Amino acid sequence: MRDPDHTPPAATVRHARRAPLLPGATGATRHLRRAGIARVLVAGCLVRVTLRGEITAHQADSLAAHLHRLVRDGCRHLIVDLSEVTYLARDGAGVFFGTLRALKDVEGSLVMRGVCPESAATLHCLGMGRLIAAQEASVT
Repeated sequence: MRDPDHTPPAATVRHARRAPLLPGATGATRHLRRAGIARVLVAGCLVRVTLRGEITAHQADSLAAHLHRLVRDGCRHLIVDLSEVTYLARDGAGVFFGTLRALKDVEGSLVMRGVCPESAATLHCLGMGRLIAAQEASVT
């Protein structure tokens, strides 16, 4: 019979690893939801990230970390789908400045899709209206 106070030797203790970014990997879904990310679709160097819910200062750091990790892992063209976003705060939208800078450093691009009028107003106030204009120009 096993002693209930017995602690396994250090060699057999498994340490938790940081959850990988993509949803198919263990534990990643919870971390993505905290960042406001609903889905991540990867096709080579093109990545489409769908955001959901409210994107505020609370999600900003986590969202920035995930987007920067995508760029570091080879993403050169990022499409951010805001069609499921109910509220985009200035702090949350500010995340896209750093992401855009990182993408420009590797000659990449950032495009916003599915932007509602309220989110568009926030992006325009921050001077990021050209990212929306790029979408509208590609549709016409």
